[in-house]
Amino acid sequence: MIKRNRLLPLVLAAGILAAGAARAGDPVPTSDKDPLRAALIESKDKNRGVTVYTHGSAIAMVVTGLDERYVMGRSQQASRIVVRLDQIDGVAGAF
Repeated sequence: MIKRNRLLPLVLAAGILAAGAARAGDPVPTSDKDPLRAALIESKDKNRGVTVYTHGSAIAMVVTGLDERYVMGRSQQASRIVVRLDQIDGVAGAF
């Protein structure tokens, strides 16, 4: 006969594994998967400005385009700004 105190960890582990397997097939929203890309897309959709932080510099811009490697934008000082996504440290925007 198995004691109850030995059975409890097995039951808990089985429940945790079953819950994780059920959620594994669920699609992850873009904002949860990549919040940086979600903020840039929102800037583009709403035509609102963001500040992109990269290597200690802050670049204020409105996003005009976004692809797999680059974000393109414009500002009052420059008509075209291109920043590599892998070089971005952070993004701030008020939507």
